[in-house]
Amino acid sequence: MQLKSVHITCFQQNTWGRVYVCFEKDNQLFYAFKNFIRFVEHNFIGDGQIENEPSYTWVVEEKRYTFTVEEVLEGHADQLYLTPERHQIAYGTPSTLLKRLLIDIYSGNLTPVAHRRGWFEHFHIPVPQFSELHITKDYKQIVLNEYFTEIPLEPLMKTLYIFYLKHTEGVKRTDIMDHTEELQSIYSQITQKSDLDKVKQSIASLTDISGKSFDEKISKIKKQLIDLLGEKIARSYYIAKSETEEYRISLPISKIKFD
Repeated sequence: MQLKSVHITCFQQNTWGRVYVCFEKDNQLFYAFKNFIRFVEHNFIGDGQIENEPSYTWVVEEKRYTFTVEEVLEGHADQLYLTPERHQIAYGTPSTLLKRLLIDIYSGNLTPVAHRRGWFEHFHIPVPQFSELHITKDYKQIVLNEYFTEIPLEPLMKTLYIFYLKHTEGVKRTDIMDHTEELQSIYSQITQKSDLDKVKQSIASLTDISGKSFDEKISKIKKQLIDLLGEKIARSYYIAKSETEEYRISLPISKIKFD
């Protein structure tokens, strides 16, 4: 697949601006874009030139902009007016929208644009192609190879996340204290801390059943992954509680790789 260009439309007549990506695959041209309805995102793909897409050409020319992928990712389009200020944080800048859209393109999390126009029944639900989750030596990085992105987590969050990647069978909140030594070992490698008392103190707060640290870390990891990947893809990567009370990550074991 070869990325060609990024096209951005600005706010017009109560319609929020959009980010479009044009790309070539198997010698055929495609374009993809996100459409938000009440903050619920929908991803669409169409074939051919972007100029054939009505949602793009409906916007007047002076509110359409063309960039390279690199320019947008570097923030050169973030000053464009896509949505009213009160919605900007929830909606995102062009650079953040593009990062998410590229992940949707690589994962195949796209619906044919014909569905948006009502030409077909809306029963089609695309099955995402999940990226391998690669944990590098000494837990330095957690990388989604096919999505070309890294999951940045602070040390205790990363410790808990890696622990559950190692325990795909799931571990209950009430049983987490039984794994204190393993958590200490993971945390020590991540932080490079040699002070055992400080390591023990940090993990003790994480495993304390009466405390809030565990729940806070689970919630923050979930939010961070949703912000990075979108809800549909992220639900296979974040830690969630099952009906039988185990917390686990539902990503297939074959997609988890430790160095």
